Amino acid sequence: MNLFAVEVPGDPELMLRLLVEEYARMGWGLDELLPLFRDPFYVAAHGLWLHYGEEDLRRRLTDLLGRVAVVRVKTTFCSPPPEQLVQIRTSGATKGNNYG
Repeated sequence: MNLFAVEVPGDPELMLRLLVEEYARMGWGLDELLPLFRDPFYVAAHGLWLHYGEEDLRRRLTDLLGRVAVVRVKTTFCSPPPEQLVQIRTSGATKGNNYG
Protein backbone atom coordinates (compact mmCIF):
# COMPACT_ATOMS: atom_id res chain seq x y z
CA MET A 1 0.00 0.00 0.00
CA ASN A 2 1.45 3.39 -0.99
CA LEU A 3 0.33 6.86 0.01
CA PHE A 4 0.30 9.65 -2.57
CA ALA A 5 -0.33 13.32 -1.90
CA VAL A 6 -2.53 15.16 -4.36
CA GLU A 7 -3.69 18.76 -4.47
CA VAL A 8 -7.35 19.48 -3.94
CA PRO A 9 -9.21 22.78 -4.11
CA GLY A 10 -9.49 24.57 -0.79
CA ASP A 11 -8.69 27.61 1.28
CA PRO A 12 -4.92 28.02 1.68
CA GLU A 13 -5.37 30.38 4.64
CA LEU A 14 -7.40 27.75 6.52
CA MET A 15 -4.86 25.05 5.70
CA LEU A 16 -2.03 27.25 6.92
CA ARG A 17 -3.84 28.04 10.16
CA LEU A 18 -4.59 24.36 10.83
CA LEU A 19 -1.00 23.28 10.19
CA VAL A 20 0.46 26.05 12.35
CA GLU A 21 -1.95 25.36 15.23
CA GLU A 22 -1.16 21.64 15.15
CA TYR A 23 2.59 22.14 15.38
CA ALA A 24 2.47 25.17 17.69
CA ARG A 25 0.52 23.15 20.25
CA MET A 26 3.37 20.65 20.23
CA GLY A 27 5.74 23.49 21.13
CA TRP A 28 7.12 24.30 17.66
CA GLY A 29 8.11 27.88 16.93
CA LEU A 30 9.05 29.79 13.81
CA ASP A 31 12.57 28.29 13.67
CA GLU A 32 11.16 24.75 13.59
CA LEU A 33 8.27 25.51 11.22
CA LEU A 34 10.06 27.32 8.40
CA PRO A 35 12.27 24.34 7.40
CA LEU A 36 9.15 22.16 7.32
CA PHE A 37 7.50 24.50 4.82
CA ARG A 38 10.66 24.63 2.69
CA ASP A 39 10.84 20.81 2.48
CA PRO A 40 9.38 19.59 -0.85
CA PHE A 41 8.73 16.15 0.66
CA TYR A 42 6.09 17.66 2.99
CA VAL A 43 3.70 18.47 0.17
CA ALA A 44 0.98 20.36 2.06
CA ALA A 45 3.32 22.75 3.85
CA HIS A 46 5.60 23.14 0.85
CA GLY A 47 2.63 23.98 -1.37
CA LEU A 48 1.76 26.80 1.02
CA TRP A 49 5.38 28.01 0.91
CA LEU A 50 5.15 28.11 -2.90
CA HIS A 51 1.76 29.83 -2.73
CA TYR A 52 2.73 32.60 -0.28
CA GLY A 53 6.46 32.94 -0.83
CA GLU A 54 9.13 33.06 1.90
CA GLU A 55 8.54 36.56 3.28
CA ASP A 56 4.72 36.48 3.26
CA LEU A 57 4.74 33.01 4.80
CA ARG A 58 7.17 34.13 7.53
CA ARG A 59 4.90 37.10 8.34
CA ARG A 60 1.80 34.87 8.45
CA LEU A 61 3.52 32.25 10.61
CA THR A 62 4.68 34.90 13.07
CA ASP A 63 1.15 36.30 13.29
CA LEU A 64 -0.46 32.88 13.74
CA LEU A 65 2.08 31.78 16.34
CA GLY A 66 1.29 34.91 18.33
CA ARG A 67 -2.39 33.94 18.48
CA VAL A 68 -2.19 30.21 19.25
CA ALA A 69 -2.64 29.24 22.87
CA VAL A 70 -0.06 26.68 23.92
CA VAL A 71 -0.11 24.79 27.18
CA ARG A 72 3.36 23.91 28.37
CA VAL A 73 3.85 21.32 31.07
CA LYS A 74 6.91 20.84 33.23
CA THR A 75 7.41 17.59 35.10
CA THR A 76 9.39 17.74 38.33
CA PHE A 77 10.41 14.63 40.20
CA CYS A 78 10.67 14.90 43.98
CA SER A 79 12.33 12.58 46.42
CA PRO A 80 9.91 10.10 47.98
CA PRO A 81 8.37 11.02 51.32
CA PRO A 82 10.01 9.62 54.46
CA GLU A 83 8.71 6.25 55.54
CA GLN A 84 8.31 7.39 59.14
CA LEU A 85 4.74 8.45 59.96
CA VAL A 86 4.22 11.83 61.58
CA GLN A 87 1.24 12.58 63.83
CA ILE A 88 -0.39 15.93 63.10
CA ARG A 89 -2.70 17.55 65.65
CA THR A 90 -4.77 20.68 65.28
CA SER A 91 -4.65 23.37 67.98
CA GLY A 92 -8.00 22.39 69.53
CA ALA A 93 -7.46 18.61 69.56
CA THR A 94 -8.26 16.70 72.72
CA LYS A 95 -6.76 13.43 73.79
CA GLY A 96 -8.34 10.57 71.89
CA ASN A 97 -9.89 12.91 69.32
CA ASN A 98 -7.51 13.94 66.55
CA TYR A 99 -10.18 15.86 64.66
CA GLY A 100 -10.13 18.89 66.94
